[in-house]
Amino acid sequence: MRTYSLALLPLAGCVFAGLFGDGPVYTVLPDQSQIEEAVEAAVNIRDVPNNVDYRCGPKIGKCPIDTCCSAAGFCGTSKAHCRSPDCKIDYGHCDAYKSPYGPPTKDIVRPHIGQIPYGPKEIRSCAIPGTIALTFDDGPTRYTGDLLDLLDKYDAKATFFITGINNGKGQIDDFSLPWASLIERMQSSGHQIASHTWSHEDLSKITPSQRRDQLEKNEAALRNIIGSFPTYMRPPYSSCAPDTDCGVDVGKLGYHIVMYDIDTDDYKNDSPELIQRSKDIFDHAVYAGDPHTKSWLVIAHDAHEQTVHNLTEHMLKTMKRLGYHGITVGDCLRDPRPLWYRKDTRMPTHKKKPKKTASADPNKPISFDGSCGSNYTCMGSTFGYCCGSTSSCGNTTTYCGTGCQKDAGYCAVEAPSNGDAWDPKVHTKGKKSEADGSSRTIGTAAVISLFLALIVATWIG
Repeated sequence: MRTYSLALLPLAGCVFAGLFGDGPVYTVLPDQSQIEEAVEAAVNIRDVPNNVDYRCGPKIGKCPIDTCCSAAGFCGTSKAHCRSPDCKIDYGHCDAYKSPYGPPTKDIVRPHIGQIPYGPKEIRSCAIPGTIALTFDDGPTRYTGDLLDLLDKYDAKATFFITGINNGKGQIDDFSLPWASLIERMQSSGHQIASHTWSHEDLSKITPSQRRDQLEKNEAALRNIIGSFPTYMRPPYSSCAPDTDCGVDVGKLGYHIVMYDIDTDDYKNDSPELIQRSKDIFDHAVYAGDPHTKSWLVIAHDAHEQTVHNLTEHMLKTMKRLGYHGITVGDCLRDPRPLWYRKDTRMPTHKKKPKKTASADPNKPISFDGSCGSNYTCMGSTFGYCCGSTSSCGNTTTYCGTGCQKDAGYCAVEAPSNGDAWDPKVHTKGKKSEADGSSRTIGTAAVISLFLALIVATWIG
């Protein structure tokens, strides 16, 4: 192994100042052994020399080891850099690379049984007149509990196309988070659970092995919660191009590919001023049809507040007024319910698992009576995971949204324009991009990565 003198360290500090502008830069430099070990690994993969400017992406190259390539093409380790689907999975480490607990599902037999076509054929309509299959993508999110309450109120069933780890919400099979309980509630309420992939990557733009990874990881996570995984899926962005063999690959994994014949465009209209556009789209379609002869398959997203708190009730009222019944995709296709899922008995379900009892503050006891705040946390409480503004525990938007007490429980995630839920702490709308600013605090991992990149570039050159 080559050795490097510590005399290089002052020079490296000057280089950092020159790269990042005139403002102050705060760094923590590695010791000699860290430098030697990391340089050897970096040289072996030959990725770091392409990134001495701390950029990443097509025509630039990959990020240093254990750093993520953000949507804007910068390397880093924050949640903003690493959250999928924005993180560039081919150019760095992303949360998409995390895996669910337990054994993989790749060896489970996937026969094509029943009368419903499997991929590459796409399903775009229902088969039973007088029915409407409402479907919701990208959840579960902060609004899903309210949506389930609303569906119960109207005695309607729906289909949820679930993502496993998108936009920083954490893994759905992390039982210290609210998602597994919501998924269990979906199933126990008679709704259909379907797959929307692990991290919401565009299946038309990734490799066959990556497609399989996206579906199998989501399978394992759902298996960990309900003991089985779906045979129905919807591609993220409704993208599964024929010229990529996407549909063929999905079909080989034993999936029915579900599209829609009404697109509410709700992700474009998530504000009180715009949501009427989505209502009009729905009304224009259903009023033009006759419930005695017509059925509909509708796409919406439970990641959006206006969808859950405004559009969905409008759709349910309209359906009732016109004589339509809200049912699942599987039911509207006359597919027997046992064919909606594949069993995997190798892992206990959520109900049989000992739940984690993590709290926002590990020194606080878990609430035993639903109260929370300075003395008790809701994390692990049977009353709900979020501590609301009234210092009581719950799982709905009232508790998890505005006024939620972060030191006493879990607080909600928000929904950006692409339809996925994400953590408001990393929201960057209206702020400078990662490349802007003359003054910046650089994390230790990032500094080490860039410092090593400079050394390796000099050594190779």
